[in-house]
Amino acid sequence: MPYRLDVIQGNWPADELGKGVEGLLADSTVLSLATAGHERGPHANLAFYAFDAELVLYFVSERSTRHSLLLAEDARAAGTVHLPPPVFGEQLRGIQLSGSASEAWGRQAEAALAAYRGRYPDFATDPEVREQFLAGRGAAALYRFQVEELTAVDEPRFGRRNYLHAKVVR
Repeated sequence: MPYRLDVIQGNWPADELGKGVEGLLADSTVLSLATAGHERGPHANLAFYAFDAELVLYFVSERSTRHSLLLAEDARAAGTVHLPPPVFGEQLRGIQLSGSASEAWGRQAEAALAAYRGRYPDFATDPEVREQFLAGRGAAALYRFQVEELTAVDEPRFGRRNYLHAKVVR
């Protein structure tokens, strides 16, 4: 784990919280991402994501989408990843995330593509498509969401209604 969690709320060892967060991220595939702009207001979208050992989430999006345009204006972002509970209100599992998101360039694009292809092996198998993503050409782009804070709830692992809040330190 090349990052460290500083637990702000909750009585849980940071390394165990990190394992729980990574487990939740591995068990889900869809990120709900919230963005906002000065004139366009708040917006939420869904995106398939991958993540790496530095707790950076990656997603692919068309540059023309509302959330991509908003991120070009203001990189602040928030998101959630969750798993459906087996019974209403019980065994909740999810993470609330905040940080910054932007289009990935250079080595960041390489890291994004590696993480994304690691999770979705059929993504960008065509060499020309891979090169378009790495060079930043084309309608779609690779994006990176660097998590700076998180709140996790994993009732089977951390206990009922035990919301754990932490800052991510790199």
